[in-house]
Amino acid sequence: MNKTKLLVAATAALTLGATTASAQGWMPMIERQAVLNDRIDAGLATGEITGAEARLMRHDMASLVALEGRYRYGGLSAREKLDLDRRFGLIDDQMRLAVRTGGAESYVAMEDRKLDLDARIEQGVRSAQLTMSEAEALREDFNDIARVEASYRVDGLSVEERADLNRRFDDLSAEIRMARTDGDRVYGWNRY
Repeated sequence: MNKTKLLVAATAALTLGATTASAQGWMPMIERQAVLNDRIDAGLATGEITGAEARLMRHDMASLVALEGRYRYGGLSAREKLDLDRRFGLIDDQMRLAVRTGGAESYVAMEDRKLDLDARIEQGVRSAQLTMSEAEALREDFNDIARVEASYRVDGLSVEERADLNRRFDDLSAEIRMARTDGDRVYGWNRY
């Protein structure tokens, strides 16, 4: 519920900013910075972006505001406005990607880990290194982690929750490795 309110507020701020920009014709970077900061704050509050992503986007935006100041010294030309718009578009794309993925770096890494672990279990069954009982137990452990992850994602993943999930995935990875190398071999049709 809180997450939804923050996203609605951020969207309203962005819409208001866009409306102001079209009414004025061109929005200066300092004004865009205020709108972007509101979006970043909302993304941090919901856990959709990480602190590192927020710092990077804020740094990039501050550099863009400084660049506009240098451009304005000699008068702001149409070409310079286009350059500023293009550079702002890159920062805006970073924000959209981060919000869409819920923190691009950490979310992708976690999804990759889940896919990797599932593939390792499947490969263990195909290569007869895992019995069906071992595979079922590992998949149940995997599903337990997925349930914990889902409960954490309700209000956004905190740094501590990400660390806990990574620890759980590390433990499961070790379990898979142990089960695949414990000498239990599957021969013929008896996979239990």
